[in-house]
Amino acid sequence: MDPTYPAAAEEFRDELRVLLADNLPPDWRGTGALPREHLAEWQLSWRATLRDNGLLAPAWPTDYGGGGLSELEQVVLAEEFQRAGVPTGGVNDNFSIQMVGNTILHWGTPEQKARFLPRIISGDDVWCQGYSEPDAGSDLAGLGCRADLDGDEWVINGQKIWTSAGQTADWIFVLCRTDPDAPKHRGISFVLCPMDQDGVDLRPIRMLSGDSEFNETFFTDARTARENVVGEVNGGWAVAMTLLGYERGDAAATMPVMFRAEVDKLTE
Repeated sequence: MDPTYPAAAEEFRDELRVLLADNLPPDWRGTGALPREHLAEWQLSWRATLRDNGLLAPAWPTDYGGGGLSELEQVVLAEEFQRAGVPTGGVNDNFSIQMVGNTILHWGTPEQKARFLPRIISGDDVWCQGYSEPDAGSDLAGLGCRADLDGDEWVINGQKIWTSAGQTADWIFVLCRTDPDAPKHRGISFVLCPMDQDGVDLRPIRMLSGDSEFNETFFTDARTARENVVGEVNGGWAVAMTLLGYERGDAAATMPVMFRAEVDKLTE
């Protein structure tokens, strides 16, 4: 049985359908039908459309460039975008907006929010994830990447693996061990680190297809400012779990919409 939406939600749905009709060609068949050489250009253009209409980060407060949408409006947005076959953001926005952006909103200081969130919306800063390690994948708390305080900077040494789209990123959020003497779920900090420095070495992992979406990331005396820890120093496990909650929550919200859209196509 179809859910019944209040009139305001249906009005918002109508507005979205007008926006989609105005910004997509009549023969639009989804991003999968775009020639590969045109995909990146289209993604940039589509991201700008979302940003200009306050839909790029729909759950964020408007003070930080978000849409300030209600939860129901976000569901309607997911439904209409899924049916239209368009993404909710640009390249890496799942990391930049859904993961680290939401986590900074939840745990960050006012200074961190003011510094990082507007640059995510503008596209000036693109993010990637530094969680998994060669010996710490499913056992994430067993990580060995270290961050040691040196004056006003953290010095990071270690390795991360499966860094998705790291080659396009300006920043990486890294889980680091900052107290090696603490129990393994403690002594971990959630550190924000700039990628453009000599101490960060990104090495592509070549897949059988020839693509290299994933990377190994090596940190050799990489540096980041002392204030670039989100949450408490040595309290990063709670921050990391918050981020994973946002990642899983996004999937939980969109998968039923995706399945319903596929059923609708089959029954048309």
